[in-house]
Amino acid sequence: MKIVSVNSQSAILKELGARIKRNRLDMQLSQQDFAQKAGISTRTLSSAENGDDIRLGSLIRILRTMGCLENLDMLLPEMTFDPEDYRKLGKERQRVSRKTNINNHSQWKWGDEE
Repeated sequence: MKIVSVNSQSAILKELGARIKRNRLDMQLSQQDFAQKAGISTRTLSSAENGDDIRLGSLIRILRTMGCLENLDMLLPEMTFDPEDYRKLGKERQRVSRKTNINNHSQWKWGDEE
């Protein structure tokens, strides 16, 4: 199954679990051996293969054991900035500024004013 945005979360988890299991079997490792190599419990690996939610740290350990950790760069690529952005900001952005509505302030009244 191809993972696309219209798939439900449970369908995506099931597909990821099936892919983890296929990869583990291709490595010719039992769940116990793979889990030990990954540094996770057999129960966590079984949950992942069944399509249950697991912790992100556990997924990273599984991907590292499968030799797929570098693929996370494709999932969330590192952000690059245009040199013009650096000039405008003076430094790397840390947060987004809140927009204020100037017109809203001029319309506010105490309540006893007409």
